[in-house]
Amino acid sequence: MAARGIPYKEIGKALGLSERTIKYHMGRLLELLHLENRAQVIAYAAKMGLVEDKEKQ
Repeated sequence: MAARGIPYKEIGKALGLSERTIKYHMGRLLELLHLENRAQVIAYAAKMGLVEDKEKQ
């Protein structure tokens, strides 16, 4: 959802979680993967095959 540009607040609402929870987990991903920003997390997820290519959607 983040890869599609959906704001954390909307992601949380769709998943039944708070915006703060979504931000927390994105922060943990940044920390654990030693990345600097959301775009890098999304690029990493795409490289690992965890995100569909926008052109295929």
